[in-house]
Amino acid sequence: TTLPGMRNEGNSEAEAEAVGCQEQRPSGENASSEEEGEAEDENCQTPWKKSQKLADGLMRFSIDLMKEVQLESNRTNVIVSPLSIAIALSQLALGAANRTEKRLLEVMHLESAPCLHHTFGTLRRRLTESTLSLASRLYLQKGFEVKEKFLEDSEKFYGAKPTALSGISEDDLVAINEWVKEATRGQIPTFLQQLPASTVMLLLNAIHFHGFWRTKFDVNFTGPDVFHLDNEFVVPVEMMKAQKYPLSWFTLEPQDIQVAKFPFKTNSSFVVIVPNQPTWKISRVLENVPYKQLCRLFPREVPTAVKIPRIKLGYQLELNKVLSRMGLGELFTSPDLHKITDEPLFVSSVQHQSALELKEDGVEASAATSIAISRSVSAFSLDRPFIFIIFDDETGIPLFIGCVQNPNPSAAPQQKEPRDSSEVTDANEYPMPK
Repeated sequence: TTLPGMRNEGNSEAEAEAVGCQEQRPSGENASSEEEGEAEDENCQTPWKKSQKLADGLMRFSIDLMKEVQLESNRTNVIVSPLSIAIALSQLALGAANRTEKRLLEVMHLESAPCLHHTFGTLRRRLTESTLSLASRLYLQKGFEVKEKFLEDSEKFYGAKPTALSGISEDDLVAINEWVKEATRGQIPTFLQQLPASTVMLLLNAIHFHGFWRTKFDVNFTGPDVFHLDNEFVVPVEMMKAQKYPLSWFTLEPQDIQVAKFPFKTNSSFVVIVPNQPTWKISRVLENVPYKQLCRLFPREVPTAVKIPRIKLGYQLELNKVLSRMGLGELFTSPDLHKITDEPLFVSSVQHQSALELKEDGVEASAATSIAISRSVSAFSLDRPFIFIIFDDETGIPLFIGCVQNPNPSAAPQQKEPRDSSEVTDANEYPMPK
């Protein structure tokens, strides 16, 4: 996907030290110049200098993945972790050779990323020390003899040796679910309902993230509001509100898209992409956001009247069809995995589950301030469908990507009321931050 380099004419030049971008241009050097011609892992002990290619590749993989998942999903809200899926596929690539290895790396857009397994290993260890729970594992049919090099590298870089299934379906199911529950600190208690028939190899990954806002929302200001599904219908939601929230945001004028960044405490950010037109297609929006320029585009934070719905998302999907459409169909038929075992081996199933919860995260003592929104204050209302990406700030790597088209799908949509003249729901009607 070619992303055009766009700049918002309405904003002043963004600060070089903008939150979340401070590590993406290490020590003023061009990371790619140092990478040219590197073929081996000689300098892999300092992989952060090489993380930009990883971040760029994973962002492109995220867009491809989201497009395909949307085709597969009949639900309004989606959340997947491109990082978690890429780590699982990269672990599989350790055991792949020839065309299979080449296709795996190409689909992830990581064929030119140096020190790939070292970098993933360092990244995985660092992220799991914070609020991210992440786990991936290969389960193999009983009786397969796995090569020692693959066992060693899987544990060294990805923290897990391949595990043999017992052959007793009920026991294997309990063991898998217990492992996932433990690996995600209890956040994903039941990962699989049943094992795929005639399982030869099962590729599992699970991830959970609980973001603690750098600036908390006061729970006393959370209350009933509406979310605009389109120009005709709304659903009731619990909306978190703040009158002077420090927010960095801008509008991409040609695309009529608003972008905002809500920082978490742990070197990560919740970036929201909000099309102003209700008849938007996710694929088109994703293709028109200049991800490489985001750091430069985000201006200084300004006190902003903010509305954002409380969100709790869970999503599970078998990725076989999605990955096949992305070019990895041979994984499920006749891949070259002879670095794992000399016996014929193929992937039976790729399962993915993500969970995400965003809420006020604490109550801060504060004076009783009116939450009425003033027209003189910059305002950003997340009260209509949006795409979100959770980035790791140090590297720019996408941890999650998803979309929320209806944060309350169990509620019956209601016809919009004629808009009260004192109530403003369109963030465009507020002045832009200067």
